[in-house]
Amino acid sequence: MTKVGIGVFFLFLGLGYLYRPGLIQRMNEFLREQLFNDARISLERRKWGIFFLLLSLLFIYMGWQSIRPG
Repeated sequence: MTKVGIGVFFLFLGLGYLYRPGLIQRMNEFLREQLFNDARISLERRKWGIFFLLLSLLFIYMGWQSIRPG
């Protein structure tokens, strides 16, 4: 169940990078020193967005497989 939650988090993060860069930039202002770098958001947002979407699919799949019986 934790893997599905992590996967959904990365799904929303990836969609945010692709479709709502302003929201990501506001989040970046809050977490700038801990997690993000300005160059990643402005220059590589598509790469990071696709990365987080693929990571979310991986976690959702692994979590779904662990939940399903059999």
